[in-house]
Amino acid sequence: MARELSDTLNRLLNRLPPGRRRLLAACLLATLAAIALGFLLDVMPRRAVLRIAGSEVVSNRQFLTRMLQEEAARHGLTLRIQPALDAEQTLEQLDRHQIDLAFVQAGAPGRYRHVTQLAAIPPELVHLLTRPGIDQLAELKGRRIDLGERGKQWSDNARQLLAFAGLRADRDYLESNLPQEELMTLPAEQLPDAVATASYLPSMLADFLVRQRGYRMIDLPFPATPSSRLGWAAAAEIPAFLYGAAPAVPPRPLRTAGVNLHLLANDEVDAKAEYQLLQALYSPAMAVRMKIKFDEAQLTLPSGFPLARGAQAFLERDSPLISRENFEKAKSLGGLLASLMSALLLARRWFRGEKVELD
Repeated sequence: MARELSDTLNRLLNRLPPGRRRLLAACLLATLAAIALGFLLDVMPRRAVLRIAGSEVVSNRQFLTRMLQEEAARHGLTLRIQPALDAEQTLEQLDRHQIDLAFVQAGAPGRYRHVTQLAAIPPELVHLLTRPGIDQLAELKGRRIDLGERGKQWSDNARQLLAFAGLRADRDYLESNLPQEELMTLPAEQLPDAVATASYLPSMLADFLVRQRGYRMIDLPFPATPSSRLGWAAAAEIPAFLYGAAPAVPPRPLRTAGVNLHLLANDEVDAKAEYQLLQALYSPAMAVRMKIKFDEAQLTLPSGFPLARGAQAFLERDSPLISRENFEKAKSLGGLLASLMSALLLARRWFRGEKVELD
């Protein structure tokens, strides 16, 4: 049967006038060239442009975003930092593909079908700063405590952490919700009795309040094994003398909570761009610049969102080179090259006006 089809095709081709044979050969070459070009474009690195949500200007998270922007440029990516939004608005924009990436604290509400997890970042440490004379949590009852802007994910998390420690909003303390920039510009007498903030070390806001406004830091006890409703946090410690030695702030290591942070992406971000971004995030340069250990082993720490395709590829990058998938790709490439060479030889004979015999 195959032989009959081959003979029939052979007769049809040889009956074509030389001009049409050349046209057919040109069409065949153009088709194969397009296939080869598509294959090469697929395997070549790309210079992608991704939109990432920003944060408050004076926050360490904004600093992290800018450091990642600079390091990503060295890996062939351009990150455009967008204005800061609260967590819910950020997730909505991710879900609608209006932005591509965002750092979001764990504990974010809602379910979004088009949001994926690209990485889990080391936790931000909670700082509980107080005016002089307030040395423990119990002394905050009846006081004014700032939890950051209402509607931001951090204010919700801070409220839950304080409630877990025995202080409930509107019952035990008066909540205020000032942005970090305002806390750093208000006169000392207008500042709240205490400020709760989460940041990588050292916190810019904490450093300002300690050095310029005389604030101190107190413990925020948190269990090593938290309840399921606070699974987004973990026990952590702020080292002694971090914000000053005379007077010592804090005078000893402080118990506190660390709030997990995730790098999220919308599900339309190119997997290769995600892979390049993870190469930048887990590069030695990022660890040195941020003074944070970005541990790949924590990449899959659950956020409630499915793992992004680029993250899966990044985790599998150390798989054996001669895997079944790579073997199939190499075999496909070999077949494409063989077909292209055969077509070139056939086209050469057609252009010369020779009759061809198809086996």
